[in-house]
Amino acid sequence: MTASAHLSGFTDTSIQIAEPGVKVIYTLPSDNLLELDPNVDMRVAPPEDYTTQVAAGWFVAAGKRACFLQDRKAKSLPEIDSYQYTLTYQCPQGMEAVSIRYELFNEQWRGHQNYVRVFMADNRMRMRFTFDRQKLDLPVAQLLREWGARLTPDFLAMDPHRRLDVEGWENPLANDQETAAQSGVIDPAFLWVGMEHIWQGADHILFLLCLLLAPASLGRILLWATSFTLAHSITLALSAFDVISIPPSVTEPLIALTIVFLGLENLYYLARQNRADVDWGKVYRNRWWVIFCFGLIHGVGFSYLLRELSSGEGVWGRLLMFNLGVEIGQVAIIALLLIPAYAMFKWRHGLKLGGVSSLLTSLVGLIWLAQRI
Repeated sequence: MTASAHLSGFTDTSIQIAEPGVKVIYTLPSDNLLELDPNVDMRVAPPEDYTTQVAAGWFVAAGKRACFLQDRKAKSLPEIDSYQYTLTYQCPQGMEAVSIRYELFNEQWRGHQNYVRVFMADNRMRMRFTFDRQKLDLPVAQLLREWGARLTPDFLAMDPHRRLDVEGWENPLANDQETAAQSGVIDPAFLWVGMEHIWQGADHILFLLCLLLAPASLGRILLWATSFTLAHSITLALSAFDVISIPPSVTEPLIALTIVFLGLENLYYLARQNRADVDWGKVYRNRWWVIFCFGLIHGVGFSYLLRELSSGEGVWGRLLMFNLGVEIGQVAIIALLLIPAYAMFKWRHGLKLGGVSSLLTSLVGLIWLAQRI
């Protein structure tokens, strides 16, 4: 159980094709690197310690001959809890045709996806490396003739995600600007990204489980889920547009603390279940406010992956699809757990089991809190 409690399985890359060769700027959540080099205490090492392994996962060739790695750099991006690697390749044999192969994390996650933008001659291509698509072949000379363009004489100094305003091209053999522009606004792939993100986030799942471990009517559960949804949608949007910026070192411990609190709060509610003088309308009256406040914290946690993958392009469309994916994933989790939770509280020992389960969730939250501080 790592301190981050969830690995994203998604990475992000920009590739520049220019006269000097190929520059790869590869960004990934830092905890993913534990899959390449696990250590005893499961703590992530500095970014420089993984440079050799990251570079070994990329292969660049031109004219059917390997380009050589001229320079490699590593740095930390603490605002999104990620590392970034810049690999620069020289191709002295010429740039008539370029082949790029990506081989990281496919053994660890069959569903792993590396979101890629390729920048060349003031055009860009969007694609993804996946388990069954690990290679990109670019007929550079053919494309340049079709566009009537030339390669830029040098690389951009910074990641072009945040600097270059260019037309889009989806297919390496066609310059379909309208299609690319539309997909830059609404990217359906981010629907699945949002769903997988919450399904792979043990802390978010445990939080939702806590909502069901206190006996309540379906209407009240829906109110709690709705308040959580509204809250995390607000901070997810604010974080995606950099209106607020809270580092993971603050958010991740707070997320763990929300689980501890909800589990203990459940114990309070469960202890009062057999009292006839309790007005449950009043007892539960303020819980949705607590859940709303906690949802604000979880929304910031959701935003880190979106910020890493959006890179300044089509943020509105990606935010919409990502958030919708999170909601679908959340509804699926609640629907899956709702009937077992209902059946548990119909059982004569259900209150005791709910208490034990709530206590265990608080203990897990405490472990995560200790790991994240």
